Amino acid sequence: MSEQIIFFIDLNKCIDCKTCEMACIDYHGITGIHRRKVVSFQKAVTEQKLYLSLSCNHCKNPVCIAICPENNYRKRRDGVVVLDSSNCKACMRCVQACPFEAPKINPKTNRADKCNLCVDRLDQELKPICVSNCPTGGLNIIKTRRSNKHLQHLRSLDFPIMTYTYPSIDIITRTEGRIFWREG
Repeated sequence: MSEQIIFFIDLNKCIDCKTCEMACIDYHGITGIHRRKVVSFQKAVTEQKLYLSLSCNHCKNPVCIAICPENNYRKRRDGVVVLDSSNCKACMRCVQACPFEAPKINPKTNRADKCNLCVDRLDQELKPICVSNCPTGGLNIIKTRRSNKHLQHLRSLDFPIMTYTYPSIDIITRTEGRIFWREG
């Protein structure tokens, strides 16, 4: 496991269109829950709203694997955390333990459900459906060496217990735009 697939999110490009959410719902045929959700936040009243597309972060140290009594979770060699919910008893341990609220109980199946990074597409060397459908390129995936350098960007966003789970996401924070005036 020398490489990890991580979500690469550019806060300068996300426009809250929710195309990633809808593409995921449509592709996986799920109802009643969101595997991916666009959240908005403001760091200060004077700052512009930021939009962040979140799902399972396929953490380096996922608590869902450790807490599931049925061993329904596994981590692939590429770092993707996969859930096989066929033995799920809906005990809610994974749902309650995940600091990012990634696993949810699917009301249709009454079993845990979460983003699997579209492993069927990854195995065909395609991007996940949410990434493929992002109209601005604000959501992408990259393969990276297993280091925690990408966590420097996340520390300023105050994600919970990040240094324990090590989420596999990299975020480019919002930069102030520049205006150039042309004379004549």
